[in-house]
Order: sequence, then C-alpha cells, then structure tokens
Amino acid sequence: MVHSLLQRKLTRRQVLASAALGGAAVVLASCGPTTIEKTVVVEKEKVVTATPVPTKPPEPAVLDVWWNTDVPEIGDLAKWENDPENEIFKAKWYWGGLGAKMYLPWLDKHPGVSLNITSHSWDWDLRQNQLMALAAGLVPDVSYGEAYVNEFVQLGVYNSVSDSVAQLFPEGSVRGAMVGGKAYGLPMSSGADVLFINLEMLDKAGLDRNKLPKTWDELVAVCQAISKVNNNDKWGNTCYYTYGPDPNTYGTAMRVLHWFNQNNAPLGDDLGVPSANVPGAAETWEFHNKLMWSSTEALILQAESEAGSGQLFNDGIIAIKPGWNNDATSVGASNVDAAAIEFPIPAGGKPATIVIGNQINSPLKGGKNPELAISLVEETLADVEAQAFLADNAGVWIPALKSLLEQYPTYERLGGYKTETAKTMVRVTMKALLEGGAGPLPGWPKNGSRIWADWNNAYQRIWKGNLSKADIQKELDTLQTTIEGNLTKTG
Repeated sequence: MVHSLLQRKLTRRQVLASAALGGAAVVLASCGPTTIEKTVVVEKEKVVTATPVPTKPPEPAVLDVWWNTDVPEIGDLAKWENDPENEIFKAKWYWGGLGAKMYLPWLDKHPGVSLNITSHSWDWDLRQNQLMALAAGLVPDVSYGEAYVNEFVQLGVYNSVSDSVAQLFPEGSVRGAMVGGKAYGLPMSSGADVLFINLEMLDKAGLDRNKLPKTWDELVAVCQAISKVNNNDKWGNTCYYTYGPDPNTYGTAMRVLHWFNQNNAPLGDDLGVPSANVPGAAETWEFHNKLMWSSTEALILQAESEAGSGQLFNDGIIAIKPGWNNDATSVGASNVDAAAIEFPIPAGGKPATIVIGNQINSPLKGGKNPELAISLVEETLADVEAQAFLADNAGVWIPALKSLLEQYPTYERLGGYKTETAKTMVRVTMKALLEGGAGPLPGWPKNGSRIWADWNNAYQRIWKGNLSKADIQKELDTLQTTIEGNLTKTG
C-alpha cells in the first residue's frame, strides 16, 4: 500500500516507566474515594445525613488513537485543502482530509472528548509496535491494521462492534476481524484484486479482445501467445506479471493466493489453520508457474514499485497482471487501452479474490475509554462521506460500505482516478469486493511474520526451479510442517 507513515517504537525506559505507573495505579485504585463522617442529628423528627466531601470534576476523556498519520493539533485538519501548496496537505497528504471527514464531526457529537492521534508504521513494524505496547500496558483506545488484525482478535484484546453496523459492510471486508460470528473492527477503506489486461497486446498477438479469458486454460494460452510476439531488448519475451517472492512482506501473497482459493486449496482458513499441501494446491502452483514463465525472471524481480509496474503495464511490457484499485491509479497516468475482469476460474472452481488495502480499525478493551472507542470506530467508519473520500481524492482505495459498492456500475465518486479507463477498471474491483468471493489472508494466531517469510521462500523455490507437480507437492508438505511448527513455537 501507499502509506506515508512514521514508525514509533517503544524504548526500554518507556516500558519500565509504564510498568511503574501501572503498579501505582493498582495501589491508588485500592484506596477508593474518601468521605468525612458526620454525626446524624435528629431535630424534631428531621434527619440530617452525612454527605461526601466534594470531589474534582472528572478529567476530559482523551482517546489514544493509532492511525495513518500523526495529528498533533486536530483543529488543523479543518484547514486541509486538496492542494499541494496547502500546508496541511504537505504535512498530512490525503490523510488530513480524511481525518477532517472522520474525526471532526464525531468530536462535535461528543463534547468534552478529545483525540490523541499518532501513527505507528505499517505491516510488520505496526504489528511489533502493537505487541510492545500491549506488553508495556500502554494500550491505545483504537488501533489499525491489515493482514495481522486477526492475530490480535484471537489474542482477545479487541472489543467487538455491533452486528448492525458490521452488516453495513460486505463479508470479505470484515472477515479479517471476525471470530465466533462477531466483528472486532470495521474497514476504513478497501480494495480487491482483479485481472488487468492491456488490450493492445491482445491485438498484437492476433487475439480477439472481445473474447477475454474465462478459464485457467484460456488464460495460460493467451499469456503464451502474447509472450511469443512481445519482445523487448531489456526484458526479453514478456506477458504476465506479479510480484516475485519477497520474505519481508505478505504483499506478495495478496497477489497470488486468490488462485488457490478459487481451486478449493486455500493456504489456511480465516483463523490460521494451515492447509498448504491439500489436494489442488500443487496443481495451482503448477498453473501459476506457467503464467510466471510467460515472462522473464528479470521482469518478475524488477524493483520499480507498484507505480513502476503500472507504467510497464501502460508501456505494454506487462500485458496481463493481477491488480487492485491502486494499480488503476498508475493506469490513470496514461491513456492505455486496457480492461479489468474478474479472475478466470479453473474447472470445478469458484470465484475468489483477496481483499487488499483493506484497513481495519479496531477498539481495544484495555484502553482508557473502551465504550467511546467503540463509538469512534462505528460512527466514523459507517459515515458515507468518510468512506467516499479516498477514492474521490487520493485514488488508491475504494469504499467498503455496501451502500456505495452496490452503485458500482455507475459510481462516479472516483476523482482520484484520472481517466475513464481507470474508473471503469476500478468499478470492476468494487464489484469483486461486493460479490466476487472476497476474503482476507489466513489469520495466523502466532508468528505471522515467520510464516509469511517461509511461504515466500517456498514460492521462490517453486517458481525459480519451475518444479514439477511431484516436486511441488514435496515442497508443500515441508511448508505445511513448517507452518504447523511456527504455530506452536514461542518467542
């Protein structure tokens, strides 16, 4: 994802200080409120009772909110404008405008409440920062996340949100925060993978652009046909592209695992029970290798970022690739003749996609204001204007509310996407999120970063070795054992 975030790590001194404060809090709590007793005096059958000593008014509630950017002065968000010269825009990017839509109306409804909003990075760094905060007792009221949300749900540190609010969102966008039928967070923004196709490359290969692939076999045939005629001095013969294995991120899995879900061979379930080596998994990797080897290793391992691969798509070096709505932001940089379709399906398979860019905000039990935290999550994320903001300004994301996604055939609040082609492609991602079998990555309950590193390493061996189906199965049997070991390992 495109995040401009500041990383915050807790120092040892902060951990020790928080522990000392926690101990002091226990002692103070045991003292309880004090009163001065008065003798009850009876005067002509009138009873005068004892009264407590007046206490200080309660301190105003301050919620510690972990979010996408630091907001030292929340009133400054009102000064945000969609203008690169605007000072708040320079400091906060589009997060400043979204914060104004989310937080300022909520504060107006809750007088006497204020928000301390800070950023704590993303991906593994965010996960580590939250684990450290929980261990130190420095618990925020609200936190955020993507692939690691379910890990914290299973730790039992989040409060659930109401069923009525959770039902305002499609299943796929909240599944990553679900346990026991309850949602422990809501999506602030979302996205879904679909298949991007440069139609000019189909023309170049003599293929009919009005007959786009609907099955895996058809997709492989199209990729191999384009690869034969699409040659470049730098990249060689190319067609299909997705990110090559990288043990430092789960982002690669987000571009690959939909194929396995389609073929009834998921890597694991929503709560992290692994199934890496089930029937159908080796067959899916074999199919994926055929796609990958319609391009060169040099292209797959190019380090030009998401925007860079978008430009390579616009230039025709990449003809076909899984892409989410953020990729359409890159497509919007030119007038490429392109289309997006939902993923072709294998024989006996089913529609499936992976939610990506699906940020979930969750209220914590151990914060200072748990009830207000639930209110903040529910009221800000169910707000139509807040949900519509990013797609209409930054691009990159799509809304997660059903009421907006259901408008996908004609949805117009897509100002962040700069061409009509890009907007048309984004509407396909909206449809996929709403009804295309969208779901999260497996919710590993422990050692998620290790598991994703191991998965990426297996991906590299399977792809680079272009392994046979039998050798792929051996690799997957080892991966299954490794994941099971990680789920029982401590430290």
